[in-house]
Amino acid sequence: MGEALRRRRKELGLTLGDVARSMGTSDGYVWKLEQGLINLQNVPLPKIIGLLKVLRWTPEEFTLATGVPLPGLSEKTEETVPGVSLYKVPVYGEEEVYVILGLPGLALDPADLVALRHGKGLYLFRRGEPPEPGRLCVTEGEEGAFPGEYMGLNPKRSHLVRTLDCPREVRVLPKESWEVHRVVLVVDLA
Repeated sequence: MGEALRRRRKELGLTLGDVARSMGTSDGYVWKLEQGLINLQNVPLPKIIGLLKVLRWTPEEFTLATGVPLPGLSEKTEETVPGVSLYKVPVYGEEEVYVILGLPGLALDPADLVALRHGKGLYLFRRGEPPEPGRLCVTEGEEGAFPGEYMGLNPKRSHLVRTLDCPREVRVLPKESWEVHRVVLVVDLA
C-alpha cells in the first residue's frame, strides 16, 4: 500500500512536505504512510481527500493502486461488490488507454498484465511469462501483436503459433524477433 503512494509521489516530483501540506499533517506522518507503519484504512477521511488531491488520483485509481476501498467517495459505490478485485490494465498499442476489470472469485497479480484487443474480446497476458503448448498465447513482434494457440518450438527453435482468425494457419515465428506470452484471461465483449 505505502509503496504505491511513494511511487506516485515520486512520479509527480512531489516531496514529503508537498504531500503533508495537502493532507494537513507532518512529513513524518506521510513517511510512515509510505513505509506501511500507518494503515491507510485508519487515516481520517479529510486527510485521504487531501492525499487524493495532491497525488491527482480519483478514488477508483487510489483503490486500484493501494487496494484500500473508499466507500462513499466513488461515483459507483452502489455497484461495488465486496470481495471483487478491480484491475487497471493497459491496452496494448494504445497510449494512456486502460481497461478496468472487476473479477469476482478471481485473484490475479496485476504486475506486467497487458490487454490486447482482438475481435470482440480482450486477451489479458503477462509479459515475460511463457505459454504452455496447446494453450492461448499473445505474440509480440515486428508486425505487432496477435493472439493464437501456442504449439511449441520447432527443431530450429522457432515458435509455432496457430492463429485464431480464419483461415487458421500455423505461423513460424523466430525467437530472435518474436516474444510469446501466456494468456491469463480472455474477456468476451460481445
